[in-house]
Amino acid sequence: MTETLQVPEKEPAAEARVPAEAAPLSESELRARRTLIIGAIILAVVFVAVVTLLVLLSIHAYQTTMAGAGPDAGAVVMGLLRDAAIIMVAFETLLIGLLVLVLALQVQALVRLLRDEIQPMLEAINETVSTVRGTTQFMSETIVSPTIRAAGLLSGARRVAREVLDLGKIAFRPKSSR
Repeated sequence: MTETLQVPEKEPAAEARVPAEAAPLSESELRARRTLIIGAIILAVVFVAVVTLLVLLSIHAYQTTMAGAGPDAGAVVMGLLRDAAIIMVAFETLLIGLLVLVLALQVQALVRLLRDEIQPMLEAINETVSTVRGTTQFMSETIVSPTIRAAGLLSGARRVAREVLDLGKIAFRPKSSR
């Protein structure tokens, strides 16, 4: 006899989940990403250029000292490092100023978005809420209140009828059971 091997079916939860594709980036997001990458590349090139310049100037200072002309090499290198630090601080100050400017422009864009996009949406929501409030008030006045009144009247009439019938039962009951 040959036996057939049955492979159990996979449960849906056991299947490997494929992550959903990321939403495509908008034009402004692509532009911002491109600007960030270009800025990082420029910053790296400037940093490499400054380090290369410092190394070349230090080598020149040592060669000048070894030739016997010029001041002490250590003093020259310290002066170069001081000048480089001053340049770096000035560059950082310039960069921070530019970033503050970009931040101010972004805040202005956010304020414009809130004013032009969000405020009309909030006004539409307020209008919808007032419409719903009016509809519920109308429904309450025209359907719910009359229905409650009618149900109350019917309940009162049924109770009166039951009491009248119960009085009739007592009045027409044989005297021996009283």
